[in-house]
This record gives sequence, C-alpha cells and structure tokens, in this order.
Amino acid sequence: MDKEQKYRSLLPQAVSLIGASKDLVADMANLSALLHQEMGWWWTGFYRAVGNELVLGPFQGPVACTRIGFGKGVCGSAWERGETVIVPDVEAFPGHIACSTESRSEIVVPVRLCGEIRAVLDIDSRELACFDGTDRLYLERICTELACRINPELRAYVESEILPRYDSFDKGHRRDHAETVIAQSLQLSTWYDVQPDLVYTAAACHDIGLCEDRATHHIVSARLIREDTNLQKWFNAKQIALIADAAEDHRASSGHEPRTIYGKLIAEADRQILPETVIRRTIQYGLSHYPGLDREGHWARTLEHLHEKYAEGGYLRLWIPQSPNAARLEELRRLIRDEARLRTLFETFYQEENDQEPHI
Repeated sequence: MDKEQKYRSLLPQAVSLIGASKDLVADMANLSALLHQEMGWWWTGFYRAVGNELVLGPFQGPVACTRIGFGKGVCGSAWERGETVIVPDVEAFPGHIACSTESRSEIVVPVRLCGEIRAVLDIDSRELACFDGTDRLYLERICTELACRINPELRAYVESEILPRYDSFDKGHRRDHAETVIAQSLQLSTWYDVQPDLVYTAAACHDIGLCEDRATHHIVSARLIREDTNLQKWFNAKQIALIADAAEDHRASSGHEPRTIYGKLIAEADRQILPETVIRRTIQYGLSHYPGLDREGHWARTLEHLHEKYAEGGYLRLWIPQSPNAARLEELRRLIRDEARLRTLFETFYQEENDQEPHI
C-alpha cells in the first residue's frame, strides 16, 4: 500500500474520531495515536498556541520540547507563516530546535480557526525527505476537520442521503466533485468567523439541483434545501435560508456577487481552477451533453467555454483572498493563450475520456 492509499484508508477513521468526544484535546490525542500507528513516524503530536508560545499537547513518541516560541524552529515558523512547512533535512533548517537527534525530516501543519492559528500538528521522521505534497494535502485536510468539528449526526445524514445523489450526474459533477468542494470550502472557512456545519451542508448540497436542470440547477438546489425537513434537526429557519442562499449563489455565471460569506466560500471552493482538471471537466461535460459533436466540434466548444469563462475578461470572479485560485487562474490563462499546448492536452484528454465508460 503506497502513501496515498494509506491516507485514503485512514481518513474516514480520522474524521469519525473528530467531534465524537466533544473535546478538542481528546481528539488531538486520538488523531496523534491513529496517525502515528498507521504511518509509522518517529514523533507525531500537537502543540497548542498559548500566548506567544506553542505548548506541548497530546503526542506519540519520545519525550519532546514543552514550549516553543513564536517564529522559533520549524513549529514556530509554521505558526508565524500561517502555512504548512515541509523540511526535507532538519539539520539544514536555520534555527531548528533539536528535541531529538533521531529526527531527520519534519512537517508542521497549522490548525486554524476564525483566522487564528490555534495549534500545529508536528510530525518527525527518522528518514530524510520523508514528507511531500501528498502528506501536505491529507494532513491539511485532517487539521481542517479538527478545526471545524462537523456534527457527526449531520455528517452521517449527508453521506447517506445527500452525496449519493451525485452518482447519477455527469462525470464533472459526481460525488468526488462534491467531496472536493466540501473539503476546500471547509479549509477556506477556517479564515472566517463562520459556522462550519452551515458551510459543510451548503457545500454538500450546492449541486443537487442537477437532478432537474443544468441551466437553473443552483435555483433548484436552493429549493431542495428549503424543502428538506431533515435539516431542521440541526438548523433553524434562518440557518437553512443561509445554506440555501449559499447554494443558489455559488454558480460562476450568476450575475451577482454572493450575498453572504457562506455563498462566497462555496463559490470559491467550486472554482477548482486546476488547469488540467478544468480542461478535462470541460471535455467531460461536452461529451455528456453534446454527444452529436465530432472531435473538432468538441474542440471548438472547449475553446469557446474556456475563453468565455476563464480568459481575461471572462465572467469568472474570485471572492476569497486566501484562496490559491488567483495563481491557478493565471496559470490557466497562460495555457489558454498557448493554443498549441492546449490542443495537445485536449487531444490526450478527449481520447482518454472516449476510451472510458459511456458518459451520462
């Protein structure tokens, strides 16, 4: 089992642990144990932000430094920068605090809530260059879940009754898309004073209106949210209205700015501006909805869509400054301007999609 498979296997268990105890420290303790046991690291644990210091919290491994100053060592640097820090060789990191000579590489992931770093997850390995982008992706996801602490009963309802609806949608809007929007919206939400359960539910429901119509699916999604009496178990009427409005406002082609921070979070998370993903999803949508087009017809449609939505002057708007979408959008625009490279990617993805199962 490779690293990503291990993370995929342990992620559901990690999520199920969070919030079950209704105590943050207890959740940190269980997460430390789970990660340490499943991944086999040298040291795994949390430091809590207290005043101008990081104070040792729950951990697995040998004894550790109990207090680390702001900006000091790898942990303090991650706190100061407000971002994940990966160190391939701790001896090459300026100001590294050697709690143990056994540590050779390290990753530190902030736990942010309402825009403030509340803790950091610190992991050490006896191997050089042990950590990479895969670790960053999954550990940031776990730390986001720890910060947001979604109601377990609400999560169970969404996973059993809401997410399965996406299985019948076109390939660009299936369950994996909804799960990505959920993860990204929750991560962005940690910068703001919002209610995570509302963000989670709006993200999960944002595209359920595709069951009726593509052109007005955002409006249908809002209606279905308001009609779902099960949501009254966890939300009052005002909160349900916020969730519905966020789903209705998420669509990039809508002619107005999202009305609330919840709508902006869902809209930003829904952008998913990874250039190759955008191109592939554009092709998938075309194959699903315009089966009569030949290869050149799909190429022309892909060009038209990319220029209309993503190129300079396109209708896409970004709403959350902490999102990585601005840099990704510029990368996509460079690709759109390089039509020869774009055509090469189109040919590759078009062939791959046609070689797979029929589009629905």
